[in-house]
Amino acid sequence: MAKKQFVIGAGALALVFGIALGVSGFSISKGSPVSAQVQPDNSAVAGPHTNAAIESIKTELDSVTQYESAYGCLTFGRGGQSEFCGESKERIEKLENKLTEEIHKLELSGRSSEALAQVKSNIESLAERKADVTFEGTSANPYTNAVKRIEQWQDDKGFLYIVDPVNNSVVQFGPGPGSKIPFERDGSKSLPQSELKAMAEEYLSKHVADFASVKANFSFRETSKPGNVSHAFRWEAKSKPQGEDVIPFVQVVLSPVGEVMSFNDVRGLYSN
Repeated sequence: MAKKQFVIGAGALALVFGIALGVSGFSISKGSPVSAQVQPDNSAVAGPHTNAAIESIKTELDSVTQYESAYGCLTFGRGGQSEFCGESKERIEKLENKLTEEIHKLELSGRSSEALAQVKSNIESLAERKADVTFEGTSANPYTNAVKRIEQWQDDKGFLYIVDPVNNSVVQFGPGPGSKIPFERDGSKSLPQSELKAMAEEYLSKHVADFASVKANFSFRETSKPGNVSHAFRWEAKSKPQGEDVIPFVQVVLSPVGEVMSFNDVRGLYSN
């Protein structure tokens, strides 16, 4: 049986959302400014990746996994693969949770309480509501070629937020892995495109301080996913920064009735 591998930010490696123009399931792939897929790579992220406590838990988890594989409760999943069950599953999950907790403690060890409070405030501002937020790990920034650490936070509705720890700003948010956020998906109920654009600009004007400058200097385009299930409004820089593959952009994706499905303002990642 294959051993489970653990790295910094293991709980957040499934991040996929908000980047593809006109989609709401969303992916982003480096090298394409319109559609892309976030694939965090922590091996290049500066800073400590482990400590004695983490290594101790990993050793224990490896030993327990091997033992339970040989003598514990195993069943077959839908795909025919072996899965732990009963007390074996509980024992391994307990150690996995303990490992994740230690990893997250290490990842946040250099962050002040004031900085974390600012992260929560910035998330709530974009969400336009009070929110319970949970730290989900760190990864390499997927937008720029320069290696920079980003944080991932999830709120109580299932939205996942990418945060730049340099200034605590939210550079992206959208539905997190496995979330089932009840957006309106009936395209027949879609508001007129002009009304949706006005709503998109109103939202960005509130949350992007220099949005007037963005409108004046960036190229605009809008797309709708087939069936009008989502509408993307995107402003892109007119050229890529030297040495970069992805054009800086500001974007909001709305549901047919104007709900904010995702948001991006990745410009700051290119300058800090």
